[in-house]
Amino acid sequence: MISVVVVTKDEENMIKACLESLKWAAEIIVYDNGSTDKTLEIAKKYTNKIYKYEGQNYAELRNKAMEKTLGDWVLYVDADERVLQPLKEEIIDLTVNSDKSAFAIPRRNIIFGCEKKYGPFWPDWIIRLYKKNEFKGWVGKIHEHGTFRGKLGYTKNPFIHLTHRGVDQIVTKSLNWSNFDAKLRLEANHPKMSGLRFLRIFATELFYQGIIRRGFFSGTVGIMDSLLQVFSLFITYIRLWELQQLKPLNQTYDEIDIKLMENNFKY
Repeated sequence: MISVVVVTKDEENMIKACLESLKWAAEIIVYDNGSTDKTLEIAKKYTNKIYKYEGQNYAELRNKAMEKTLGDWVLYVDADERVLQPLKEEIIDLTVNSDKSAFAIPRRNIIFGCEKKYGPFWPDWIIRLYKKNEFKGWVGKIHEHGTFRGKLGYTKNPFIHLTHRGVDQIVTKSLNWSNFDAKLRLEANHPKMSGLRFLRIFATELFYQGIIRRGFFSGTVGIMDSLLQVFSLFITYIRLWELQQLKPLNQTYDEIDIKLMENNFKY
């Protein structure tokens, strides 16, 4: 028996096709992280196993989802991923005939409407299929990964990953992730941010995204992706700088307003 776990948050535009591609599974579990749109309304048409999680510990979220599954094998699928027919057939066969405990699955990444295979975008392996009795748990508060006992296998067939669906989606995701990532860096006692440190991080990340990951050599879409990746990391460090200040910026501006009113708006 194969269970599928889909983690969601405000995915009303993505969730229907995702769940349609999973109707073959014996069990579909949707674990939601605070949707305010029609995501859950759509999901109810495909499964009655819908659960809610409040918090930003994504490893804990995925572990709680595993606890709800009944299958011998568990496949994790994100709302912007699709299980193609060849992958479906391969997964069904592997869960019957394989001696492996987990499988990494490649992803065909659709970036700004175009499939891209430069740098990290192919084969983009992600470990998403687990034999439940060999599974140990997801670890990591951010960029979480699953751990397991036994051997890792690799599927021949990929997911389709519909990512980079527009500037609004990318920037919103970057803002949400940067907030959590900055707090983790603060808790890890990251060195105090300064002008020179910002410049070094910018130059290093630009070189990494554009040259090492080959973004600058992959056409217009590759250049756009590289710059957005740099932006995403830079926002994290700007948030970190804010958190490192002696008092919140809101408090600083409130104090300015108080002084302005006390001094008859002389500044």
